[in-house]
Amino acid sequence: MYRKNNNREDQIHLNSLIYFNNHLTLKFAVEELRRLMKKAGLQVNIYQNPDLSTLKEFKRIFIMLQDEFNSSSFSKENLFIEKDGFAIYENGKETWIIGKEERSTLYGVYHFCEKRLGYNWINLDEEHSKKSNLAQGNNNWNINEPAFKRRGNILETINDPIYISKLIDWGVKNGFNEFFFTFTLWDEIGKYIREELEKRSVNVTLGGHSLRFLLEAAGQSSNESGDFFIAESPLQKLVIEEIVNICKKTPVVTRISLWPEDIGISEEKFSDFMHIYIVFAERLRIALKAEKLRVEVEHIVYNAGLVWNMLERNEKVIPSNQVDILYAYWGRDYSQSIDNKTAEQTRATNALNDWKKQAETNQRLITVLEYYSDHFMLSELFPPLVKRIDEDVKAYRKLKIDGLLNLIVPTHEKGQTSVMMKTYPWKWIQQLNNYFYAGLSWGKSRDQLWKQFGSTLGPDNERYIEVLLELEKIVSKHTKWNVSLFPARVVDPEKVGHPNDARWIIKFLDEIILFFNKQDIEVDMELLMVQNKNNTASFSNEEMLLIYFYYLKESAEFYKKEWTKLLEGTK
Repeated sequence: MYRKNNNREDQIHLNSLIYFNNHLTLKFAVEELRRLMKKAGLQVNIYQNPDLSTLKEFKRIFIMLQDEFNSSSFSKENLFIEKDGFAIYENGKETWIIGKEERSTLYGVYHFCEKRLGYNWINLDEEHSKKSNLAQGNNNWNINEPAFKRRGNILETINDPIYISKLIDWGVKNGFNEFFFTFTLWDEIGKYIREELEKRSVNVTLGGHSLRFLLEAAGQSSNESGDFFIAESPLQKLVIEEIVNICKKTPVVTRISLWPEDIGISEEKFSDFMHIYIVFAERLRIALKAEKLRVEVEHIVYNAGLVWNMLERNEKVIPSNQVDILYAYWGRDYSQSIDNKTAEQTRATNALNDWKKQAETNQRLITVLEYYSDHFMLSELFPPLVKRIDEDVKAYRKLKIDGLLNLIVPTHEKGQTSVMMKTYPWKWIQQLNNYFYAGLSWGKSRDQLWKQFGSTLGPDNERYIEVLLELEKIVSKHTKWNVSLFPARVVDPEKVGHPNDARWIIKFLDEIILFFNKQDIEVDMELLMVQNKNNTASFSNEEMLLIYFYYLKESAEFYKKEWTKLLEGTK
């Protein structure tokens, strides 16, 4: 409680923040709103469940849950918010920030700070603030509900707790409700980031390609991982017990999504594979439930090793009515929509429609994994994917997909490009797509997000946006070669034994180079002398964008030379 000031002139500049329960996340929402208001130069007092008639402050902001609001004297009729959304009600000098659940009050606080205090949450390292405007409307309702039930990032190998802590903070500010870690990564960093997740009530999924880790944790040989789901075995019981023990010790975990090893399954071994895998997931859920753990389970369907039999369902695969589905299609051409009529995409979309139908029939959730921030799939020829993400979100909403998650993968460093890749700022560059994914998966408009992003790019922002839009058209085309070159990519000419696509790839790389040659855009080379992959906070967004353009052109020029060598070497 803060000392009250009885001077009327000072009181008109005071704001009271009022809340009604002690939940960790709701109190964190109060703490965050106070911090951001004070940073914006506003005076704030905090009260828990006060006698309102005794408060002297000029303006009041209530932070409360939907159920608290509906049972209060403030409510004229019941409010119902979908999913984990929030509502903001302004009436005269009073504002109500109302969350469907505790985490939702945080979404409401950050939205209020955007609209009234001039903040935005584009970068991980800083908050931009303009002049505050606390003028409230009269009887003004603003209800915000997300487009998907699950929204967040999948993290597999990024052992960087400082970066991930910032990502968690930024993610909730942008509407995320989930972070997904492999068991291996969680074992390495969980103790450092658990508090950040708990105080925000973020859902945590553990899983991924973690069979080797779980087998070793259970005292078994990791060599058994490849055939783990080929036939039922006592090892499955041991792994289930290990997962249950981890969940007991880690109450922040809300879902398990364990995937088979990332290798294709041959036809002779596949006949029972998916059935055994799904039954394993069901047994895991039963074991978790027996321990009264509120942890959901899902199985993945995906084309590991570009083999279709784990993505397309055959008559032997009986869909589950106990566990959810995670759908992932690797090898997508990101220059095309999910509705394009190429043979591969048609098969993938048909498989998605089938699994969606099965999920509906069995009253289970289906979530799509996308690779918008995957530097392995997208490589250092990293394309902006704003239009693609926007169209994907609309298509997935039309299909009534329940969740949409975005995978973040760092760059894959190789000897021949190691000098450049040591300074390549992949965290900032992937964030370009991650920012738009976050906003669009909540339900914000592409134009609104472009306006916010452009506001950080200085006076030439409209031109930069035009460049990014054009780059998406040009650069995203290289993803179509991920299948024909597999397991190599456009940036792996040294792994390609045949030059069949070389001329077309050189022409593609030329298109990037010629595009930049026509632009009057140059980065200050002095900046590159001090820039490294971890000091992006030292530069403005405009400077980082120019650095991104530099690396993109440099990469295109480097790989054009490498593909030209390959082509000439086969003559």
